Amino acid sequence: MICRLRRCKLVRVALTWVLALLAVTGVAHAAPIPVVAAESTYGAIAQAIGGTHVRVDSILRSPDVDPHTFEATPATARAVAGARIVLLNGLGYDEWMRKLLAAAPSSQRQLVVAAEVGRSWVMADGNPHLFYDTRVAGAVATRVAELLQRADPAHAADFARNLRAFHAALSAVDARVAQLRRTHPKLPVAATEPVYGYMLRALGWPSAGQRFQFDVMNETEPAPALVARFEDDLRQRRVALLVYNRQVSAPVTQRMKGIASAASVPSVGVDEIAPPGIGYAPWLLRSLDAVAAALR
Repeated sequence: MICRLRRCKLVRVALTWVLALLAVTGVAHAAPIPVVAAESTYGAIAQAIGGTHVRVDSILRSPDVDPHTFEATPATARAVAGARIVLLNGLGYDEWMRKLLAAAPSSQRQLVVAAEVGRSWVMADGNPHLFYDTRVAGAVATRVAELLQRADPAHAADFARNLRAFHAALSAVDARVAQLRRTHPKLPVAATEPVYGYMLRALGWPSAGQRFQFDVMNETEPAPALVARFEDDLRQRRVALLVYNRQVSAPVTQRMKGIASAASVPSVGVDEIAPPGIGYAPWLLRSLDAVAAALR
């Protein structure tokens, strides 16, 4: 009996020391909040705000994947079902995510839709490539910070600090846009798809062939008259730059790139999805640097 009492006393002392040590060192942390983003572009935003306090799973991570034709897997469905926060683009861009959410409803899950938090800046033509607008990204980041602070009040100050840093990074992007806009005012450009439309709007550069662009995006064969007009704009150099979607290798896209090259019209490829390992703002700056280099 004495031995048992002694062992109990030793266990209580040991537990007391362990709890005290955890309190002093701060080792005891809540598990990271599970966040799922339909695309790594929004996953990068969530990671920037959440830092080490979140576990971000981006479903589409490769620029080689076409978001318009992506089909979810059982693993994707499981990740979405266990998420506390889900981010998606909206405007039909990632409709597959809506289906996954409907298949696994949860009252604990919060949804952030870029097209809804940034509805003030959605183009009248419904261009779904919102992620090239820094104002939309800023609105998404602010919403994510609010949800994380609500879910994890102990780290609210960290989320607020990360949000300020993110907006500062967006300001650097806006400054680069303003510089290009001053250097090349109202530069006429053409694009094979409307992927870069929001950035072109920020640059103040009119983009020719809107109907042609949406037809290519929707995998609809453009009318011959639209194709002829687009080709003529390139051959006659009525545009100073061709922007194309690097994820698409359709014959019409390759043809326009060839015509632009023959006419000495510079071209630049842009991505629909931020590659893994790069932050949101650096990704935008990379595309702007590529545009500037092409124009040089």
